[in-house]
Amino acid sequence: MDDLQALTESIISKATDEAASIVANANQEAEEIAAAAKTKALEEAKKVAVEYQRRAEAEERRIKIEAELEGRKMALTSKQQLVSDVFEKALQALKSLPPEKRIRFLAGRLAEAGMQGGGEVIGAGSPNEWTAIISAANEMIARSGRSVQLTLSKEKPDFDGGFILKGPNYRVDCTYQAILEEDREALVPEIADYLFKQEKG
Repeated sequence: MDDLQALTESIISKATDEAASIVANANQEAEEIAAAAKTKALEEAKKVAVEYQRRAEAEERRIKIEAELEGRKMALTSKQQLVSDVFEKALQALKSLPPEKRIRFLAGRLAEAGMQGGGEVIGAGSPNEWTAIISAANEMIARSGRSVQLTLSKEKPDFDGGFILKGPNYRVDCTYQAILEEDREALVPEIADYLFKQEKG
């Protein structure tokens, strides 16, 4: 009986040891798996963090570029508006010239325009003033040795400043709007440069 008990106890002891070993191995394997999972999770988290950082930086760059472009666009629009305002004021200044200066200015332009072939003048303003303008322009042309003549047209103007000259085979637009547009391309950079220096100063 003692031998049987000893055998039984030996079997139980071995089984207990094996069970303990299995449990220990299982626990170790579980810890290793958990550690590996944790490491992988940390790596994935880092990857996600890096990706989100990359996206955030890309978005920040995009927003910055868009803001700069919008700022330039607004500045350009503002500059264009300022230049347009200058030309509008110049147009109003031409329309507001005192009679003597207006007659002298338009007579000079008219003489230059009609020097080659004369023609009919459609003028904005009173007929009496245009009679004086045409007379002065004809005198300038005569002094240059030309024999051409300018006359006042009966055609009503559809503009509110300056004149249109209809010659034998040509037409010259010297309305105030056309005069300013003619000089616009050359004057815009100069005006813009002046205006923007004023803004900085």
